[in-house]
Amino acid sequence: MSALYCTIPYFVAALAQRDAPDLAGSPLVLIDSDGRVFGVSAEAAACGIVVGMAAKMAEMRCPEANLAQADVVHCQDELEIYLQVLECSSPQVEPHGWGAAYIDLGDSTQQRRDAIAYCQQIGRAVRQELGPALQPALGWDNTKFTAQAAARRVHPGHLLAVDHSEERTFLRPLPVTLLPLSVDTLRRLGFLGLRTCGQYAELPSAAVGLQFGRAGQLAHRCARGEDDRPIIPRYQRPHQEVQCELDAPLRERERMLMMLQQIVAPALAEMRENLKACAEMRLRIDFDDKDVQERTRTFLFPTANEAMVMRALSQLLDKMHWRAGAVSLAVVLEGIQDVVGEQLTLFPLENERERRLLEVQRYLAARFGDNRLRRVVLSHPSAPLPEWRVDWVEDDA
Repeated sequence: MSALYCTIPYFVAALAQRDAPDLAGSPLVLIDSDGRVFGVSAEAAACGIVVGMAAKMAEMRCPEANLAQADVVHCQDELEIYLQVLECSSPQVEPHGWGAAYIDLGDSTQQRRDAIAYCQQIGRAVRQELGPALQPALGWDNTKFTAQAAARRVHPGHLLAVDHSEERTFLRPLPVTLLPLSVDTLRRLGFLGLRTCGQYAELPSAAVGLQFGRAGQLAHRCARGEDDRPIIPRYQRPHQEVQCELDAPLRERERMLMMLQQIVAPALAEMRENLKACAEMRLRIDFDDKDVQERTRTFLFPTANEAMVMRALSQLLDKMHWRAGAVSLAVVLEGIQDVVGEQLTLFPLENERERRLLEVQRYLAARFGDNRLRRVVLSHPSAPLPEWRVDWVEDDA
C-alpha cells in the first residue's frame, strides 16, 4: 500500500482565522453549543487548552484568549470541500477527524521517489482550494500509522516521506503518545517507564496482549511499522446494528436506558479493542401501536466512549413521542472509522511551550532567588515505582 496522510493542524481554528484575518496570531478558542472547546489555535494549544475542555477552564488557562462561538455547519461544509479535493487525486480517501485523512495512492507510487511528486501535487491542490492559511502537513509511507506519524512531525506546508526500510528507525524515538491508545493505557505505559515507540515495540507481543488487550497488540504492530490496516473510503465505511425484542411493551425510561446499555456496551467494547470509533448513531423504536420512530445523532468527534454514547441515547429518547409502549429497540452505529487521537503538538509549539516555561522560571528565580528552585529529572526510568524514578536537583537557570 502507498499511504499518504494529509492533515491541516488545528483545522477549525485555522478556518476561522482564514475567514477573519484579525484573529490570526493570537490565542483563539472556539466553543460549541454545549459550552465546550470545539477548536483551538496553535497559540491557545500552547497554553494547555484542549478540545472538550469547559469554556471557563479555557479562559482561566489563557485569560488573553479570544473565545468565539464555533460555526459547526460552516466547518462541516469546508471539510466536505477538503475531502472532495483529496478524492480528485484518489477515490480511496478515509477521513480521520477534522482536517485529516488517509489517501491510498495506488500501486503506481509504491516507491518513495514516485510518491513524493504525487504528494506534493496533492498539497498544492489543497492550498489552491482552501487558501494559504490552511497549509497541510503531509506524511507518506507504506502503512497508515507511520504515514500519520510522519505528518505529525513536520511543519504545515511540508512533506515527510518515510521509506519502508527506514520505518523502525523513524518510529523508534517518537513519543508513545502518538499511538492510538486510551488515556488510561498511556498512563500505565508512563508508570512502566515506556515513553517511546521503540521501547513499546521491543515488548514481547504475548505480554502486550495480556496487559493491554487487542487494542494494545494493534498499537504494538503500529510501533513496529507493521500496521496492516487498509484505507477504507468513506462510502465503504462499515456500520453495526444491535437490537433487542422486548417481552412486554415498555414505557419506563430508565429501564429502557438499561436495555439500550446492555445491547450497545458490547459493540462499543469491540470497537475500542479494534481502535475504532463511530461518527453517527441512529436510535429506532417500534411501538405496540405499529408506530416506528427514529432519531439520529452525529458526533462532533468520532467516539466509542460508552458514557458519551449513553448520554446521546438519553437525549434521543427525550425527543421521542410516547403514545404507546416500546416493543423493539435498535441502535445503528454508523461511520465507523479509526479512532482519532488528540491534536498533537508540532515542533514549533514544543519550542514555544519551553520558552514560556523558561520565562516563568527566570521570573521566579529573580524574585525568590536561585537557591529556592528545584527541578525534577528522570534519573531511573526503569524503576518499578514512580517515586523511585525521579530526583530533585538544583536548577541552574
